[in-house]
Amino acid sequence: MSLWRHEARRAGWAVFLAPVAALLAALALAAVGAGYGTPPPMVARLLLTGIEALVPLAAATAAVTVISRDGCRELQLALPTGYAGTLGRRLGTAAGFSAALSVLFSAVLGLTGSWSGPESPLAALLVWASPLLWLTGLGLLVAVVGRSVVLATTAVAVVWLSQQLFAAAFAAGAWTRPFFLFMTSRVGVTEGWGTNRAVLAGSGVLLITAALLLLRRPERLLTEEEV
Repeated sequence: MSLWRHEARRAGWAVFLAPVAALLAALALAAVGAGYGTPPPMVARLLLTGIEALVPLAAATAAVTVISRDGCRELQLALPTGYAGTLGRRLGTAAGFSAALSVLFSAVLGLTGSWSGPESPLAALLVWASPLLWLTGLGLLVAVVGRSVVLATTAVAVVWLSQQLFAAAFAAGAWTRPFFLFMTSRVGVTEGWGTNRAVLAGSGVLLITAALLLLRRPERLLTEEEV
């Protein structure tokens, strides 16, 4: 347990503050909307957007920064303990915190009657888990392949923003609909929702697995300046 606490501290406070800030932003937007007379269903939609769109973006960006935080990677790679395992524990603590926060937030919305997602508890997990896995997998893979945190965070931001701006096109396209991150808040729990969540979660796991496999090669952990 002490090892996990150590890795949580090494991951940095930003990893844990980012999803909290995302939910606070969603709460602030919902409060402003309610104050200006926005209908309750729209306020609930704003809160749902916080958990489906903002938390995964914050978690994915924070996960990418975990890779860049250690300033002594050359020394770490010389130690008997695999550095990829060390990174895995740090990423695990970050993902676990985002997951716990999302579950708690969903429960609070359910208890207050503000939950507008699926009624099934298991399906409710997929509202945030599927986009979180996919965005995190994308960010990690780009970070490892491109050896650039800036490139990885930019890729995550571009994909996220593109799907927000062209949500209707992504939701309507036969090939893009399964990879649409914001299906619940933009379209609702309609036909094809389960397929969309399953495809996102499955491909997200594949992206994360690919990134972890590449991280087993020590040279992939070094930036161009460190090589």
